[in-house]
Amino acid sequence: MPVFRTVKDARSGSIRLEAIHQPLYDSVVVTTSVINQLFSQGSNNRTPLQTNLQTAGQLSWPKRFSIRAIRQVLGYAVAAAQGDLSNFMQRTFYRVIVGEKTYLTIPAFILTAGTGQEVQYLVPATAASPGTTTAQMGWPEQRNIFSLLHSIYIPPVQNFYVEQNIATGLTITAGLTVHVFLEGELLREIQ
Repeated sequence: MPVFRTVKDARSGSIRLEAIHQPLYDSVVVTTSVINQLFSQGSNNRTPLQTNLQTAGQLSWPKRFSIRAIRQVLGYAVAAAQGDLSNFMQRTFYRVIVGEKTYLTIPAFILTAGTGQEVQYLVPATAASPGTTTAQMGWPEQRNIFSLLHSIYIPPVQNFYVEQNIATGLTITAGLTVHVFLEGELLREIQ
């Protein structure tokens, strides 16, 4: 059941908002070293599997969001899992920027949806048959998340984005889909 809040607006008086737990998320496909700005495109003909932000780089009026935690979830091909995944985690950091202020700068390896990279190699039954390698970013446990001590507030109609910085020298062989989730409370107008 949603929680209801009332906020003051200088132009029109009070606005009634409902608070729901709804993460904001966006994704990008990484193939090489680059600086990506997540949440800056809006839907831009992308599906809800790729993003749920409707307006490019901001929340439409009167929506507000309070970021309480952040996570990245990596989707990758098994062939690219071992070297590419480790290389990406060691060469990438993020910045959360609201307006002109940076509120968080953090390396990518802290933001796993698990507890770190886990690679398993299954030994073949015979020396002639190949083994099988599987990899993931830690145990897939949703409680493993980077929580913020103090929330980061995104006001309505204020530009914000998450900057993904990847140091030079990274080449992903099969492409790496990176999803970034801003977990928190979305305040939206009561319909």
